[in-house]
Amino acid sequence: MRCDVSPGHLGIVDTDITPEIELLAGLRAELTEYEIRSEVREYVSGLAVFTDVRGVFLWVFVSYSGRYFSWDRADRQHPVNDVPGAARRIAEQARPGGAEVMTS
Repeated sequence: MRCDVSPGHLGIVDTDITPEIELLAGLRAELTEYEIRSEVREYVSGLAVFTDVRGVFLWVFVSYSGRYFSWDRADRQHPVNDVPGAARRIAEQARPGGAEVMTS
């Protein structure tokens, strides 16, 4: 953390980004290739992946070991060192039949 002491502003600004959040942000970026909308939710250290059902999210977390993305109540996992592969699998589940990569 750092303290911002610019004129007119005095306070603490949290600049720490955890490794889990960095991994989830990378996965979020990769999901855009499939036109899948998602949001990193730092307060739960998770990625909320929008599905075709309004208000229903597919939640993705980084495992305690830090080695896997985990979703579907930890029934599905994929290594964090293969972000494109994880994005493909998550896109397939979030939008069955519509997870083709957009190339335009």
